[in-house]
Amino acid sequence: MKTIKIKQIVISLFGLISTILISFMILGVLQKPKIQNIDFISLDTVENKLLNNSNQQVTSIENTDFSYTIVGYRYGKSNSSVIVKKGSKEFVLYEGDILENTFELISISPNEIIFKGSGELYKLENKVGK
Repeated sequence: MKTIKIKQIVISLFGLISTILISFMILGVLQKPKIQNIDFISLDTVENKLLNNSNQQVTSIENTDFSYTIVGYRYGKSNSSVIVKKGSKEFVLYEGDILENTFELISISPNEIIFKGSGELYKLENKVGK
C-alpha cells in the first residue's frame, strides 16, 4: 500500500514538473525577441562624399615642406593606420589624428594617403610594399 502511494506521489511530482517546463517552453516561444533590420551606411561612400564635397584643392606633398616618409600602413574597413617617419622620430597615426599639430590624417588607402593642413588637402602616394 505504501509503495503505491509513493509511486503516485513521484508520478504526480514528475507530472507537475513537466507541466511547468512545458508552460515555460510555450511562453519562451510566444515571447521571442523582435528582430529589426538595421541599415548600415558604407563608410566608403561617406568618405568619398566628404572628399568630393570639399572645396579644397589637392596638392602634392612633394612640393611642400612635408618631409615625412611612409614606413608602413594598415588598411581595412576600420582602424586603418599609417606609420610615418621624420628623421629618427616615428609616428603612428589613425584616421583623424593630427601629426605634430600641423597635418590631419584624412584617409588611408592602398594607393594614397591624404593629409589636411593649412586649409589644403595633401595627397601622398603610397609606395609601401610595391
